Amino acid sequence: MTGGPDKKLLATGLIGRGIITDIQPTGTTMEIGNGLVQRVCVFTVEVSLDRQAPYTATCRQRIPEIHLPQVQLGNTTVAVRANPADLTQIALDFTTEPPVVTTPGGTGNHSAAEILAAGAPGQAVIVQYQPLGKRNPAGVDLYAFLLTVMPPGGDPYQIQVGNPTPPAALPFLFPGSRVPVKIGTIPNAVVIDWEAAAAADRR
Repeated sequence: MTGGPDKKLLATGLIGRGIITDIQPTGTTMEIGNGLVQRVCVFTVEVSLDRQAPYTATCRQRIPEIHLPQVQLGNTTVAVRANPADLTQIALDFTTEPPVVTTPGGTGNHSAAEILAAGAPGQAVIVQYQPLGKRNPAGVDLYAFLLTVMPPGGDPYQIQVGNPTPPAALPFLFPGSRVPVKIGTIPNAVVIDWEAAAAADRR
C-alpha cells in the first residue's frame, strides 16, 4: 500500500534494463521523517534481461515527487529486478546503475549476420545515434541509429534501427557520416557494413 519496493525482489531478482514507457501517479503520498515527499505511481516498463526478448511489465512503486518531471517517457532507463519465477513481477532499482545486457540475437533472414552476407549493397547517412546499453551474443555493443537510407535505384527513406557497433566503427560515428549498408528483404532490415567502411577509409 505504501509503494515500497519488494526488498526480497531487490536482493534476489534478476537484474536487467528497464525503459519507463508510462507513469500513472496515484493519490497516495508518503514522507519519512524530514525526507522528500514521495508519490506512489504505477510504472509501465519495457524490460530487457540477458538473452531474452524485451517484454512489458508494470509495478506500483513510490518515487520522490521532485524526480517525476525528470522522467522522459521512452527515454529514461533504470535498473530493474525481475522475479525469476514470474518475470512480470518487477521492482525498479533506483540505487543501481542500469546494466549492459546481452540480447538473444536475431535469426533467419533478418539477423544482422544474414543481412550482411546476403543483403543488397546501399549507402546511408547517420542522422542520430546513441548506445542502447545492450550487446549482441558475440559481445559487440548495440547502438540505435536514425539513418537516411539510399538504396541503389530507389528513393531515399529514413529508418530507426539497432545495429552492432564494434570499436572499429567509432571514427564513423558522427551526424552526417556516410556509411555503406546492406539492405535485407524488407526496408527496415538495414545493417551498417563497418568492415566495408573501414576498408574504404584505408584506400
